[in-house]
Amino acid sequence: MKNCSICKAAFDPALKQTDPAAEAGAFMAQGEWDDEGELCTQCLKSRGILGMMYCREFYG
Repeated sequence: MKNCSICKAAFDPALKQTDPAAEAGAFMAQGEWDDEGELCTQCLKSRGILGMMYCREFYG
């Protein structure tokens, strides 16, 4: 278990993301923000939703 670097909630970084928004957030964590494995599912979802809304360079 780890603590999320944003909200400090405990999470298991080994769990595979199945929600499309969380997958998008994980993609951004890996390539754009360089914090892969540091965010909980809820924070990944939030990042993914915002990324899909505002980062058109990723999601044409």
